[in-house]
Amino acid sequence: MAFKLNGREFKLNIGATNDHEMVGGIRVERVEMPEGVMGEAHKEGVIYINKSIDPDSQDYRRVLQHEMKHMTDLQIGKVDYSDDHIFYDGVKYPRHNGRILYEGQWMPEGDTKFPWEFKD
Repeated sequence: MAFKLNGREFKLNIGATNDHEMVGGIRVERVEMPEGVMGEAHKEGVIYINKSIDPDSQDYRRVLQHEMKHMTDLQIGKVDYSDDHIFYDGVKYPRHNGRILYEGQWMPEGDTKFPWEFKD
């Protein structure tokens, strides 16, 4: 399977049995993650996917696709983050202890009410 981004074609290697793989030039690692966390995209250019997810499953493909969307947003500058803030479309949102202040309410990271989260 392949996809195109900015005129470049990226081949997807989904379903590897190792603890890491390269997908479209992005390193994807399978790691232990806290309960309820399926995946994370990091601006350093790596995606982490919860090791408990079967790499041959539809869940794995869904999490990978979701995190690839975040990685694209990071790469084009639509979103960024630091330990203390999330930056989305030029707006700065405070971040503390796994929660983000959004529209006057502290909500857990990953909440689908955030405009940078995808409702997949």
